[in-house]
Amino acid sequence: MKLAMPMMFGVAVSWYVGFSMPQLLSLVAVPLFIMLFGMWHGAPKWLFGIGAVFFMFATGAFVESKQREEMKPGWASGKHRYEAQLLETPDHRGTTTKVLANVVAVDTVLPPGARKSGEAYLYFTRSVDADALVVGDVVCFEGEMRAPSNAGNPAEFDNEAYCYVKGITGSAFLRDECWTRDSGRKTIPMRALELRSKVVDIYSRCGFNDESLALLSALTVGEKRDFPRELKENYSTAGASHVLALSGLHLGIFYLILVTLLPLSERKKLFVILREVVIVVLLWGFASVAGFTPSVVRSATLFTLMSLGRCLQQESSPISSLSFAAIAMLLFSPHVLFDVSFQLSFVAVLSILLLAPHMQSFLKVDEHGRLYGYVANMFILSVAAQVGTLPFVWYHFGELPVYSLLTNILVVPLAFVVILLALLLLVTSFCQPLQQLVANALAFVVDAMNGLIDLVASLPVASWTLPPIGIMGAVAVAVLLVFLCYSLVKRKWWFTGLVAVSSLVLCAVNVYSSGAVVDSSGIIVYNNNKNPLLHIVGDGEENWLVSTVPQLDAEYEYASSPYIKRERLDTPVWVDSCYSCTHFEHDAGLLTYRGLKVRLVADDLWRENLYSVPTDVVILCRGFLGEIKELVEVYPPGCILVDASLYRHSRERIQRECAALGVDAVDISKTGAVKIVPMGDSFEIIPLRGK
Repeated sequence: MKLAMPMMFGVAVSWYVGFSMPQLLSLVAVPLFIMLFGMWHGAPKWLFGIGAVFFMFATGAFVESKQREEMKPGWASGKHRYEAQLLETPDHRGTTTKVLANVVAVDTVLPPGARKSGEAYLYFTRSVDADALVVGDVVCFEGEMRAPSNAGNPAEFDNEAYCYVKGITGSAFLRDECWTRDSGRKTIPMRALELRSKVVDIYSRCGFNDESLALLSALTVGEKRDFPRELKENYSTAGASHVLALSGLHLGIFYLILVTLLPLSERKKLFVILREVVIVVLLWGFASVAGFTPSVVRSATLFTLMSLGRCLQQESSPISSLSFAAIAMLLFSPHVLFDVSFQLSFVAVLSILLLAPHMQSFLKVDEHGRLYGYVANMFILSVAAQVGTLPFVWYHFGELPVYSLLTNILVVPLAFVVILLALLLLVTSFCQPLQQLVANALAFVVDAMNGLIDLVASLPVASWTLPPIGIMGAVAVAVLLVFLCYSLVKRKWWFTGLVAVSSLVLCAVNVYSSGAVVDSSGIIVYNNNKNPLLHIVGDGEENWLVSTVPQLDAEYEYASSPYIKRERLDTPVWVDSCYSCTHFEHDAGLLTYRGLKVRLVADDLWRENLYSVPTDVVILCRGFLGEIKELVEVYPPGCILVDASLYRHSRERIQRECAALGVDAVDISKTGAVKIVPMGDSFEIIPLRGK
């Protein structure tokens, strides 16, 4: 742990500050000199330790800088020829097929310094050929690779940071005529993903579908792409999201089943080694099927070290094993430190290892019956994990499930039964009647688990929405929790009270600052490339969504719901036709709000207007036809917003015509979402990118 922590700190400092090559060389050289000097016979013993700590800091900074350099080159602009091998099972949704691929440039003419290879997302137009794609296929295409980007909508998911952490360098959109398919040589991870798909197909043939199939696939093989959104929210509200993500819990259950099925005598060392080798191979096979997520890799590494210690007849230290796993993962991929899964996984396990023994001693778990011991241990594990992960959960998600302790006591044993029955289901495939019997029992347990989660999520105040907290606030909360746990373990009650009061003051200041009155009213125009989406935010919690289409679909919710959730607004009213209330009016594309006139132009009907009607803002949407010179004669605007739903060539033409006429024009696809704020007789347009 004394080596892992400085390495993590070095990765974090290099991430935020950055180091040049001379600085990195000095960072590595100085600790090496201190370590060598510390090995001298007359040197103080602590000198070598200090050198080792600073060397690990330098190592973290070096590997992070190295990976940053590898991620820096961008793809060449314009269309070029590429070859890509699909790294995962294609995801067929809506009108596109999305898949992660390893892309290699095969074009002989590339600009100097352009990227030649890297992982990227490919989006295929849905067709018979696209639906036939499988993991391992090689695709040759001619297209334009684009760097990862955010839409610029308020409170949106940071796709740029996510892709950077995951090592994803770009994306490309491919039409049917732009690519050809060929079979490729499949690696072991690819075959493992094929095995995952075959397991899901077995579940489907056994009668599982919808929510039961989604839960079973997520619990056993980590397949969550088709997981229903409402069910996922129920698990999050109930505090059982960790059950859906393959982690130490699932690998621990699998390990326990393997140890039970392979009860070889430990007296013969050869048999012990053979058993541990079989167990480790099966564990890493399970990890490959799960996609080598950080939590699964961490857990598999810990169990591997445990098996190694058993083969050497030496007991391994859990904290040292956890630290070794962290060091190994950071050496290969330092950016994984900023992966939420990595953070929650390691902090939860570390918190359990540090706090659980003291809590077990305090609750006297071993002095009572099995039932008390089980309930107490589940309570201890849940509390310890939640204490450690609280700063991270607060910062990343801003929600705290209230009934998570109750949920874990009930759900964890059900998860064990589900995994055990799922293995039996696969093993009994040779006997159809027996397999169907196991499938019926498994369906009952899965439905019971989903029903239990639905019940807990529907309880009053099932989840608390916490006020926003920044990085420094999360660090402050983490420091207070460390001092609080230390004072409780050492039973220094006066110090405990001091830390508790400090925590309450910090929370009060945070709540007060977050609750400060800010005028957030206005009209938000989202960056949505399907159809226009306007969000009218009133003075209170009332708000409305306006578009030119008659229904609210998933794409509109994806664009607007993060902001609505963060600002704790009421469910918006969907407006697509004539609407009138005390706050605003919407009639035939004209929206009037607090004296501000905004007109949506999504067709050619504006030509029928014979009278000049001054408008503050004109928003040109998909379906607009005509020249800007004619439009401004009918609706003289204060500003023109070019909606992202327009095609690129139309947006470029409109920009050129507006520049020639001297009309202010804002391209939403480039600036991201903007807010139109009425200011008496005028208005202001505020960009919302990064807010």
